[in-house]
Amino acid sequence: MKHIFTLLLLACSGYILAQAEINGTVMDTTGTTLPGANAVLLRSSDSLLTAFATTDNNGVFRMENVPVGDYLLRVTFLGYERPDQQLKVTTDDQYFGLGDIKLYPAGFFLNGVEVTADRIPIRMKGDTMMYDADAFAVGENAVVEDLLRRLPGMAVDASGQITWRGKPISEVMINGKPFFAGNSTLLTQNLDAKAIKNVEVYDQKSDAEEVSGLDDGTENMTVNLDMKEDFKAKVFGEIYGGYGTEERYQAGGKTFRISDATQIGVLGTVNNVNKVGFSGDEIAGFNGSSGRGQMIRFGGDGPEGLPFDSGNATGQNRSIAAGVNFGRSIGKDGQLTMDYALFDRNQAQQSTSLQAFNRANDRRITETMEGSSADSYSHRLGFEFRQKLDSFARIRVEGALNLSGGDNLSAANTIIRNDETLVDDYSVRDFSEVDQPRGNLSLDYNRRIGRDEGRTFRAGINGSYQKNQNDIDVLTDGLNEGLAIPGALVNGQQIQNRLTNSTNLGASVNFTNPLSDKWRISARGEASYDKDEGDYRFRVGEESTINLLDRTWTVYTAGTGLIYEFGKGGNLSFGADYAAPTLDLAGDQVQSTNYGFLLPYTRLRLRMKKGFFSANINSDARAPAISQLQTIAQPGTSGRVTVGNPNLTPAVNTRFNSFIWFNDQFRAISANANVSATYTDNAFGNAVTFTDGQQIYQTINVGHAWSGNIYLGTTIGMNFINGELRIDGGLNGSRGEGFVDGVSRVNTTVSSNAGANVTTELNEDSFIKVGYSFNRFSNSFQGDESPTTTQLTHNLLGQFELEVSPKWRFESRFMYSIFAASQFAAQQNIPDLRLSLELRPFRKKGHFLRISASDLFNQNTIVNRSVNPFVTTETTADGLGRYFLATFHYKL
Repeated sequence: MKHIFTLLLLACSGYILAQAEINGTVMDTTGTTLPGANAVLLRSSDSLLTAFATTDNNGVFRMENVPVGDYLLRVTFLGYERPDQQLKVTTDDQYFGLGDIKLYPAGFFLNGVEVTADRIPIRMKGDTMMYDADAFAVGENAVVEDLLRRLPGMAVDASGQITWRGKPISEVMINGKPFFAGNSTLLTQNLDAKAIKNVEVYDQKSDAEEVSGLDDGTENMTVNLDMKEDFKAKVFGEIYGGYGTEERYQAGGKTFRISDATQIGVLGTVNNVNKVGFSGDEIAGFNGSSGRGQMIRFGGDGPEGLPFDSGNATGQNRSIAAGVNFGRSIGKDGQLTMDYALFDRNQAQQSTSLQAFNRANDRRITETMEGSSADSYSHRLGFEFRQKLDSFARIRVEGALNLSGGDNLSAANTIIRNDETLVDDYSVRDFSEVDQPRGNLSLDYNRRIGRDEGRTFRAGINGSYQKNQNDIDVLTDGLNEGLAIPGALVNGQQIQNRLTNSTNLGASVNFTNPLSDKWRISARGEASYDKDEGDYRFRVGEESTINLLDRTWTVYTAGTGLIYEFGKGGNLSFGADYAAPTLDLAGDQVQSTNYGFLLPYTRLRLRMKKGFFSANINSDARAPAISQLQTIAQPGTSGRVTVGNPNLTPAVNTRFNSFIWFNDQFRAISANANVSATYTDNAFGNAVTFTDGQQIYQTINVGHAWSGNIYLGTTIGMNFINGELRIDGGLNGSRGEGFVDGVSRVNTTVSSNAGANVTTELNEDSFIKVGYSFNRFSNSFQGDESPTTTQLTHNLLGQFELEVSPKWRFESRFMYSIFAASQFAAQQNIPDLRLSLELRPFRKKGHFLRISASDLFNQNTIVNRSVNPFVTTETTADGLGRYFLATFHYKL
C-alpha cells in the first residue's frame, strides 16, 4: 500500500509538471484590441475541447494547466476570422507567450484560400454563452446532466442543482419554452445528451425588464437546451420495475414528447422503499423528509454539502406519485403550461423523542415513545399563461387548485424525570383528520408607455382561498395534573374540531418614469385584504367550549422612490412606503385598530468584472395569524401545549440582506457569500409555563428580536486530479426575549455548520468523492444560573461511481454519522453503506438491470436533533433496515 501511494504521488507530480500556460493578445489588422474574443484549444486528434478563455478589456486571454498534447488554437470574434494555429505542448513546456494574434475581416482571403466559419465549441452571442454540444465527449447512454458536467464553467451536484461560474441556475428550458414549471431535473436526468444541439446560458429577462428595455440588476440565470431536429416530436423516457428482499418493490416510468409547439411529460411511481414522490423532488416537496441524520443543506443559494437521497423518509412508507405536464405555444408569442400532480402516502413509524428544557434549575428530561400511522394525499392542478401582446407589453396569468388531507393515529407514552426522579408517567392516544382544499389566481400586466426606455406601467391582481379543517380526538391516561385551559391534556377523552377559512385579495400598480439618462422615479400603490375565519370547538365529558374569531388584516400602501443606474446592470434605488393597516377582530373578541408605518427601503445592484454584488434593506409589518389568536389550545403527545393570545398586535420587521459572488475562469475558482440580519420590533415571542407534565406555550408581544445568517461557499477546480474542491460554511443565530414562569429572560440560539468535499473524475462516467461536515447547535438564557445546551453532529462521506466496462457499472456510498453525547443523550454512531451494480447487456438500447443494497450494517436508525428556544430535542426513528432490490430499467 505504501509503495502504491508513493507511485500515485509521483504520477500526480509528473502530471502537474507536464502542464503549460498559454496567453496572447487578440487584435484586428489596425492594432485595436478585441475584448470578449473567444480562444479555444482543440485536441488535434478529434477536435475535442481541452481549454477555453475569453479576452479581457485589454484583449488578453490566458489558459492555464494545459496538459501535454497536440492542439489547434482557434480564436474567434464576431465579424472576424483567422486560420487555426497548431500548438504542441511537451513535458518541457511551461509557458507559451503567443504575443499579438491578428484577426481579419470575415471573408478575407489568406494565401489564396477563403476562410470560412468552422464549428466553435464555445462562443459568446450578445450576453448568451453558447456551447456546441457535439464538441464535448459524453458516454453512449449519457443524459443531459452528464453533458452539463463536461461544459467549462458548469457544475451539477448530487441533487441535480446546476451552477454556472458559481451562480445557481434558476430555470432550465427546452427550445426556449418552460417545462414542468421550470423543474430542471426532469429534463437533465432523462433527456438523451445526443438530442441536444446547443446549450445556451443567459440572464433571462423578467417581463418588467423586457418591457422597460433596462437591466434591473437582478440575475435569473437560465439554461436553454436547443434540440436537434431529428429528436423533436419523438417519445423518450423509461419504465422500470423491481422487487427485493423483505417484500420491497418499486415500479414507475417517465415519458416525454417535445416539439417546437408542444411539450408533454407523464410520470408515475409506486414503491415501499421510502421514496416519497420522485427523486430530485421533480414535481413538489410532498413531505419534509428526514434523511439519515437529516439532509445537510447549507444556507442561501449555495451548493449543498453532503446531500442524501431527498426521497428517503423515516418509518415504513408506501408511496404513489403521478404527474402530467403539458405545454403549448399559443399563436406567435403565447405559451400555456399546465400541470397535474398526485401524491398518496401511507406511513407507519416507531420513534423515541428525548427533550431537555433550557432553563435554570430544571434538569427534567421528557422521553416519549410513540407509534404512529398516517395516510395523506395531495392533488394539484396548476397553469401558467404568458403572452407577448406587442413589443412593449406582456401579460402573465397563473393559478392552481389544491386538495390535500389525510388522517393520523399515534399512541405515545411519556415519562418525565427531574434529576432521575420520576415526575410523571402518562399515555396519549391522538387521532386527527385533516381536509385542506385551496386555490389561487393571479394576473400581472407590464407595459412600456411610449417608446422611451424606462417609462413603464405595471399592474397586478391576485386572490386565494383556503379551508383548513382539522379534527382531533385525544385520549389521555395517567396524567398527574391536568390544566384548566381548554385543549390542554387532561385525563379522559377530549374532542376538538378546528376550522379556519382564509381569503386573500390583493391589487397593485406601479409607474416608473425617467428623469434623465441615469435617474428614474417610481411610484406605487397597493391594497391587500387578508381574512381568517376561525371556528374552534372543544369537548371533554359534559363540558364544551366554543371559540369563534374572525381576523381581518386590511392594508393600503403608497410609496415613491428614485432609481440611479450606472455601469452595466448596476443600479441604486431608495425610497419609502407608507402602510396604513387595520386589524379587526370579531366574534369572542371584538377589536378594530388602525396603524400607520413608514417603511423605508434601499437596494443596490452592482455587476463587477468577475462577480456580482447586491444589498437590500427593507421593512414590513406583519399581523398575528389566526392560530396565534385562538384561545383553545392544541395539545401534543409529549406534553407541549400551544395556545393563542387575542391581545396580540402587529410586529415590524427590518431586514438587511446582501449577496456577493466571484468567479475567475482562468483559475477555475468561484465563491459566493450571503449575509442577512433581521430586527423585529414588537416581535412575537413566547411565554412558557411549566407544570410537572406539560409545558404551555403562549404567543406574546415582546420588545424586540434579532436574527442573522452568514453563508460562505467556494468551488476550486483542481486540474491535477481532474476534479474540484468544495468548501461551505454557515452561521445562524437569533436573540430575543421570552417569559419563563412569568420571569422575563433573554434567549440566544446559535447554529453553525461547515463542510468540505473533494471530487475527482476518473473518466467521463466515473468519479470518487470524499467529504466531511459538522453541525453544531447551542441555546442559552441570560444569567449565570442557566445552562447552555449544545448539540454536535459529524458526518463523513465516501462515494464513488465506477464504470468498469460498457456493460458493468458499480456505485457505492458510505456515510458515517456521529451524534456526540449531550446533556441528556448518549453518543450515537450510525454507519450507512449502500451499494449498487448496473448490468447493461443492451448497451445500444440503454436498457439495464440495477441490483442495489441499502443499509448493509442494518442499523435501521434515523436520528434528528434540533435546538430551539426553551427546548432541545433528539428523535430516533426506525427506517427500512437492510434490504436488497433488483430493478430493470427499459429505455423508451
